[in-house]
Amino acid sequence: MEEIFNKKTMILLIIIIILAIILGIIIIDKKENLSKNVVNQVSNSNQENKNDKTEIKVLATMQDELKENSTWCGTFQLVWNDMQNEVVKEDIIFTPQLDIVKNLNKQSFTENDISEDSYYKKWGLKNLELKEEIENGIKEKFNENSDILDGLDWSESGLNDDDNPDVKRYLFYAMLKKKFEFENEFKKLDKGSFAGKYENVKYFGIDENTEEIVKNQVEVLYYNSDKDFAVILNTKEFEQVILVRNPEGKTFEEIYETANEKADNFEGNRTLAEKDTLKVPDIDIDLFKQYNELENQEFVLSNGDTGEIMAAMQTIKMKLNNKGGEIKSEAALDLKMTFAANITTEDEKREFNFDDKYVIFLKESEKELPYFAANIENITLFQ
Repeated sequence: MEEIFNKKTMILLIIIIILAIILGIIIIDKKENLSKNVVNQVSNSNQENKNDKTEIKVLATMQDELKENSTWCGTFQLVWNDMQNEVVKEDIIFTPQLDIVKNLNKQSFTENDISEDSYYKKWGLKNLELKEEIENGIKEKFNENSDILDGLDWSESGLNDDDNPDVKRYLFYAMLKKKFEFENEFKKLDKGSFAGKYENVKYFGIDENTEEIVKNQVEVLYYNSDKDFAVILNTKEFEQVILVRNPEGKTFEEIYETANEKADNFEGNRTLAEKDTLKVPDIDIDLFKQYNELENQEFVLSNGDTGEIMAAMQTIKMKLNNKGGEIKSEAALDLKMTFAANITTEDEKREFNFDDKYVIFLKESEKELPYFAANIENITLFQ
């Protein structure tokens, strides 16, 4: 009897030990997974923070909140306008709604804000004939090829299907292209620093020996101090290069409005005096933006129809130097719709040195709004 009891006790102890080992393995595994998740979250967070400082962000509208180094061009708003006005015919609402969509729905930039000879846009049912028409159109108007059309889905599943009238695929496309020159070239200046930490930065501008004819291309919007000023560089084509030092505002729209208010209130000299100087960095950027936050999200319209943006992308190429500048930007939206039923004196020296954080706008002189903007903090990203 005692021997049987000992055997039972031994078996029970073995079972308890085995259970304890299994429980220990489970706890250790959970701790390891938790540790890995924390490490991954920190790593991803660090990567996002790093990217914010080492990449140029492309914003969809002038109302989107600025990042440290950001750009905007009106081409994406143009394709959104056509999608909203021609097909959807009401505000686009995601669930939950996104700030970027709210801003795009405002249509604060339209084709009325840019001259007709500076842009090309086309929309229609997505098929190879439309692609060919767009390619021929930009070739004829700008002698350009598209950088983004081939990146869209042109397989049979990505095209409009005439045999399925309840589902339609639409493509919205726009290209903006401009080239402008200064009547008289600015002087290439010595390379210098930017923001006290970026070296060997290329600059152009005006020094005390520059001829008056070059200085006459510069219009002073305001000069409140050597850290708070704005100027316009005028071009032969009546394009305006607007430079704002120490910009104030959380969006390009706020910065632009604040600069205009300061200009209206400025009573000082609006031309460059004999001792005034100007220093502007060269710019050379080539950007591609995929609006992932807009893609593959279904939205429902008031009549029961549903839409889904299958692809949303934009490119921005922009150059600026002592001779002038150029800009080319493309945007495309691929939409799938499912229909439910069918005072300063001339003797003072002013230094207009854009060698620290500043914003640049490009605008046609006869228009109210700019068609391009860039917030520049890390100048090395823009050269």
